[in-house]
Amino acid sequence: MILLCLAPSLHWQRRDGARVIVSGQGLPPADPSEPLIVAVPGEAVALHWLDLPDLAPAQAAAAARLMLGDRLAEADPHIVVATGSGLRPVAVVARTAMAGWLADLAAAGLSATALVPEPLLLPAPAAGFAVLQTGERVVARSADAGFVVEADLAAALMGAAPTTPATLALPDALPLNLLAGDYAPVSRWQPPPGLGRRLGLLAATLAGLWLAGDVAALVQARRAANAATAETQAVAATVQIAGADDPLAALTSMARQRGADGGLGALAGPVVEAVAARPGAALASLRYTPSAGLVAGVAGGAGEAQALAEALTAQGLAASAGPTRATPDGSDTPVTVTR
Repeated sequence: MILLCLAPSLHWQRRDGARVIVSGQGLPPADPSEPLIVAVPGEAVALHWLDLPDLAPAQAAAAARLMLGDRLAEADPHIVVATGSGLRPVAVVARTAMAGWLADLAAAGLSATALVPEPLLLPAPAAGFAVLQTGERVVARSADAGFVVEADLAAALMGAAPTTPATLALPDALPLNLLAGDYAPVSRWQPPPGLGRRLGLLAATLAGLWLAGDVAALVQARRAANAATAETQAVAATVQIAGADDPLAALTSMARQRGADGGLGALAGPVVEAVAARPGAALASLRYTPSAGLVAGVAGGAGEAQALAEALTAQGLAASAGPTRATPDGSDTPVTVTR
């Protein structure tokens, strides 16, 4: 896990629990496998402690907004309430500050797991204040307060309360994460291992019903009946298929030609299994027509899409990756798959 501090100057630490493995100045090297916790400047975040019941995050933020009232410095700040119930910290930060931090991280190729106000990364003392002082800059936290101010103002705010020197730490459970609400990361669905084959069978069934058109609608209208085979025979008998001695067999053949067997069902399973085998890839979309085959929108970049196409080709399918396009939350590369 990496802790990146934005103030008083950029510096970072790679940690194993409480142990610092390596540290450096500036920004850390981009490593998607390492969670990145960013300590944002306490000067930019107003911390309040409010007594609130256990509420859903959005409800807790709304309740805090009402309780803080005219103490809010702007009309629409970003508000995050720590989880739990009773007296707990509430962070209030300008949306411009949030946008700036996230833009700077993105420009450096970094993606944060959490943004935490500096004072909340100091250990909460049993009494008085935990204090981290760098020059004239003081980060302080008590059981119900947290702030970053200049040394002379810190002395006035803490008064005669006892102080304990402290350093920033990463607790097992973070006290609060500013990446919530409008700033919560959008996670793409990753299919669990083994789901591909089941999804392939389901896709085949759905393709047969969906692509059969009116026949599917008639069968669905009678689905409550127990004699499913007899009902399908009755539906098939109403479909005029030239030269068909067995209407049910002809109907089944038609569904197969339209993708129920050897079409969508035969392509969807391998595609989903291949995506599940690549942690860096995810499905953004799926489109299918019998003439064009299956087009899977792959998130994760052109390299992941090309690797997916090669894996499917190795399975005997015809697969090719198309041009990558940017999306609001990443990228989408079409991979066309046919038999």
